[in-house]
Amino acid sequence: MKHFKTLLVVFALLSLVLGAQAQEQSVTFWLTGDDTGAAILQEVANAWSAESGIPVTVTAVGWGDAYAQSLAAVADGAGPDIIAGGMSWGISLGNLGGMLDLGAAFPEEVARIAEISNPAFYEAILTVEGNVYFIPFNLDTMLMYYLPGSFEAAGLSAPATWDDVAAAAEAGLKGGWSWGNTSWLGFQSILKQAGGEWYAADCSAATINSEEGMMALEYYTALYEEYGFPAEQVPVADGLASGTVDYVFSGEWEATGIDVAHPELAGQWSVAPLPAGPSGSFNAFIGGKGMGIFSYSPNFEAAFEFMMYLSSTEAQQQLTELSLSMANSIHVPPQTENYSLIQGGDAVRDALSTQLTDAAGPSNCPGWEESNASIDLVIQSVLFEGADFEDALAEMEDILNAALDEFGS
Repeated sequence: MKHFKTLLVVFALLSLVLGAQAQEQSVTFWLTGDDTGAAILQEVANAWSAESGIPVTVTAVGWGDAYAQSLAAVADGAGPDIIAGGMSWGISLGNLGGMLDLGAAFPEEVARIAEISNPAFYEAILTVEGNVYFIPFNLDTMLMYYLPGSFEAAGLSAPATWDDVAAAAEAGLKGGWSWGNTSWLGFQSILKQAGGEWYAADCSAATINSEEGMMALEYYTALYEEYGFPAEQVPVADGLASGTVDYVFSGEWEATGIDVAHPELAGQWSVAPLPAGPSGSFNAFIGGKGMGIFSYSPNFEAAFEFMMYLSSTEAQQQLTELSLSMANSIHVPPQTENYSLIQGGDAVRDALSTQLTDAAGPSNCPGWEESNASIDLVIQSVLFEGADFEDALAEMEDILNAALDEFGS
């Protein structure tokens, strides 16, 4: 009997210890973006916490501060468990030793994530060696918003090729660019449409200084110098409503705000993939956020469980619906099987689903994150200062190769 009572006491104490450990376990999550986005994610997290018993705290960190704060967290070895931010951040922070290699820690689960994710997005968040420091959180991509009536009046269809863009300009129709205007983001879409690349596939050298790179730079410049694209970002809803533009390139998030800002435009606008270049590609930049676990996290297993939940259809449905109801915005699931959940109407869903079949994220080559601001300056020197095309391509090549040498090791 004494032994039995002793066992009961030991079992009770063990239960208390395990219960206390479960109570101590929690997950902290830095979401790059605004407070509304954090509130949406917190709602989804609360649903998971109710089932798992593990509390999650989501904090918004502005885009202007998030990467610097992440670097500081890595240096200090203290901060949140999870960061969701720019796609190439995982590569940069991971190469500093600041991110958990998810592929090594959870190989089977990450292999499943690779199978269901948009391939262009997933490829962009891997290191050249194949390390997986981030998995997808959400997608963003570019679309073309246009006024069908303007093109019908000119006897034209909406631009589906570069030649169509030229024909629209000749007919007096006006285009513009919002997200990606006069930067590498917009230029990359043109570069891919021309059949070009920033780097060789193995990241051994920059390949921007090529015939395709020249074709892309000439066309990108023609948009502004010959076809009338404004130098400033075009506000999509206001631009279409005022007649400043008849078509404009920007992110998918614009779709839910047009009718709200200008009810008179309801039924007057439509959306399509970007015009295709001479290579036949209609490639658009694909952005969004990846998410990963800091290497110092004491709660990495619980953090990964939550990230896996966020990759489920259940969580993605919550995110799409809450984004529309709480922020009137579109959350694009990164899993191809979940594109059917995209909000905003059939036309937007169809255009997005098509565009996402031909899209590319930022380069995963070493030094890209550190180089893209300098690349912007070179592109803008051509657009606004008349810099020579050949000199600009050579300068971009030098910038990228120098960064490869500096950060490749």
